[in-house]
Amino acid sequence: MKTQFRQFFESSPDALLVVDSVGRIRQANAQAESLFGYRREQVAGEFAQTLFPGQQMTWTPPPGADRPQPKGRHLELVGRRSDRTQFPADVAVIPIQTAEGPETLVSIKDLSEAQRAQFALELGLDVLRSAERDEQALLDHLIHALEHERARIAADIHDDTIQILSAANLRLQQLRHRLDDPAELEILDKLENTVSLALGRLRQLIFDLRPSTLEQGSIAAAVRAYLEEMRSDTGIDYRVEGSCRADIPAGTSMLIYRTAQEALVNVRKHARAKTVCVQFRDVSDGCLTRISDDGVGYSPAEVEQRPGHLGLTLMRERAEFAGGWSRIESAPGGGTVVEFWVPLDNPPEQPGAGRERAA
Repeated sequence: MKTQFRQFFESSPDALLVVDSVGRIRQANAQAESLFGYRREQVAGEFAQTLFPGQQMTWTPPPGADRPQPKGRHLELVGRRSDRTQFPADVAVIPIQTAEGPETLVSIKDLSEAQRAQFALELGLDVLRSAERDEQALLDHLIHALEHERARIAADIHDDTIQILSAANLRLQQLRHRLDDPAELEILDKLENTVSLALGRLRQLIFDLRPSTLEQGSIAAAVRAYLEEMRSDTGIDYRVEGSCRADIPAGTSMLIYRTAQEALVNVRKHARAKTVCVQFRDVSDGCLTRISDDGVGYSPAEVEQRPGHLGLTLMRERAEFAGGWSRIESAPGGGTVVEFWVPLDNPPEQPGAGRERAA
């Protein structure tokens, strides 16, 4: 071997063999000794086929070729070590020209580590997919646990408290026929107004806990009903624009509605706005909701750090937990925009039923 080639041959990180025209091993480097477990003098003169038993291979250029082929070949073979153990091998067969004539340089890479790494990667991906499924199942469980509890409270209010207040209101009307003193009738009027106001608030609470329009599958209709009640109570005008697709599963619909409701509660309590606009759009296999108001605005970073202001964090975490995102844009005196997007391809499942940011 020439000195330059010998240096390359011995310093190569891969196992290398030089095979003559009849397929016998002429040289082996230190990496080949380590890989196969044979000393180089043990394999010298042996057929290369000995290291890859049972696999018919042509190691040298075709008969009659007067010069080596310009390109080598890559083969996937199974090598056998001196202790009879086997390993998957990537074998490069490269024709070379030496002083002895056309020969072949054989480079062998043990693929065991690569296969183990691939297996570990695939296992890791399986774990991640399983974690995503577990996270989705947890989200599904939380949504339905919360909605079940809200439904139970709404039913208790309707069947108990509202019935009692309705009965009390009826008795007040009966009492009115027995009174003729103006002062007593004035007190009765105030009492009836208080009871009627309490009944109205409780009926609104029942709607907030379990909006009937949402149960019929319309997020926009449920939000519009909430906004109508908000307008009658606060005078804030509203617009609802667009809609997401009609076949959104109930679990995802509820998640979108609750997140929008949280944003509208903030508008109602803090914004001092004259108008609020709610927009729905189908974007990137998901539903994008945008809520903007013309109120006084605020600094989101400062507000989120204050105790008792969990709404902003909950909106973001709810959307992210569903595989989406949420953002808030606001400044003092500049109004507020809340946007959130949730995917619809892998929605939370209903009880008993079988990750790109939008621009």
